[in-house]
Amino acid sequence: MPDQDASRQIVIASNRGPISFVRDEDDGELVPTRGSGGLVTALTGALQASGGLWIASAMTDEDREQAGRGRLAVSLDDASYDVRYLAFDEEEYDGFYNGISNTILWFLHHYLWDLPRTPRFDEGAERAWAAYVRVNEAFAGALHEEGRGSSDQTAYLVQDYHLSLVPAMLRERQPDARIAHFSHIPFAGPSYFHILPSEMRQQVLAGLLGADVVGFHAERWAENFLLACRTLPGARVDLRRRRVRWKGRQVAVRVYPISIDVETLEHDAREADVGRLRRELIGKLDGRKLLLRVDRAELSKNILRGFQAFGIFLQRYPNWQGKVSFLAQLNPSREDVPGYGEYIEDCVAAADGINERFGTADWQPVEVMLKDDFPHTLAAYRLYDVLLVNPVFDGMNLVAKEGPVLNRNDGVLVLSENAGAFFELGDNAVVVNPFDLVATAEAIRIGLEMDPAERSRRAKALRRAVRRNRLARWVQAQLRDLDRATSRG
Repeated sequence: MPDQDASRQIVIASNRGPISFVRDEDDGELVPTRGSGGLVTALTGALQASGGLWIASAMTDEDREQAGRGRLAVSLDDASYDVRYLAFDEEEYDGFYNGISNTILWFLHHYLWDLPRTPRFDEGAERAWAAYVRVNEAFAGALHEEGRGSSDQTAYLVQDYHLSLVPAMLRERQPDARIAHFSHIPFAGPSYFHILPSEMRQQVLAGLLGADVVGFHAERWAENFLLACRTLPGARVDLRRRRVRWKGRQVAVRVYPISIDVETLEHDAREADVGRLRRELIGKLDGRKLLLRVDRAELSKNILRGFQAFGIFLQRYPNWQGKVSFLAQLNPSREDVPGYGEYIEDCVAAADGINERFGTADWQPVEVMLKDDFPHTLAAYRLYDVLLVNPVFDGMNLVAKEGPVLNRNDGVLVLSENAGAFFELGDNAVVVNPFDLVATAEAIRIGLEMDPAERSRRAKALRRAVRRNRLARWVQAQLRDLDRATSRG
């Protein structure tokens, strides 16, 4: 498929942008640093082809210094970016980000609430929701300002649950705008979605339906959204064609599974420090098998049940004691959100309990690394025998793609059926219900004891599946469907 039309302007909106500014320790000058991840890589490529703009929240004090300058042209690592930062009052941003995005919408769509106790929609939630609305309005206003007067081919690509209201707000300002919204997380089923107060849930649905195309990583999340739209007064839902009739417009609901930048990942894995860390890890394993997990340290990743399942595995299969090591590389995340710190403490306590129960003088069953160490992650990807990816729910989970691409040991992927990656990779993974500890323990055993020929066949199939879904197609498919949805004849 050819690249998108280079004459089209693309304007992207997301909470975090492709770069952030920091102050150089030596001369005090502001210098840009590049963001990471598939989202930044995929959308940056689209921007560079179109000469478009990325609008994002100012995340650092240095970003806030730049916010008053409007559109900035920034060059970094042989790439050019046009960015615009939006700065918000600290209390308002906290309400938007921690009060609603992370504490309500994230918990909602990942099914994380302890329903007998949470959530509680009180006056604090009302104030946080008002802040969420105001921040979304600011993004919609900035998008309108930047797109106004430009070609009617401008494509607005609004990203993720932080900005659920932006499409409708932009539509009010610019009725003929071409708008796509993409959710990078799951979407809750209609019954769970109804936990939200009626006004809040209707605003979320109506906000998303302001787009021409609403995108998700997996069929299940798209279907959940359509079923939720059935509860919105005035919406007419066509499940078969994945369309919603809303306020005289047809809204297309589509699936675009994001991939990874394979070439960049492989390049990074060939760096000298990764090789050194790989050799160190081989020495540390001392011939033992490696069970690996790589996650942000947050609730939806199901870290605690992963440790508990490993404890069951060691108890049920004592012949594996001393012969396998479980390395958990956890990147601290959302430490300001209530409950996260306690959860990670519980995870570490579970790992310590396994070590106390089963460990010996020369073998520690579980090692927990609580830090962001990408080179070490790349080294571990090369070596694992089993990769455990067991989220409660996950929009996609790119670890399930990164690991198989880099692994050189015919490693087995144990994958939650509730991860978006399941729909691409499930046929060649050992699939688990993430709540079933016994089944997860059994999946670990299956992975470790799998016949070498079967391991090789599955590993090759996983690599092919990831490589087949090129990252560039993720943006191209959305732009193609946006053209179809908004064709003016």
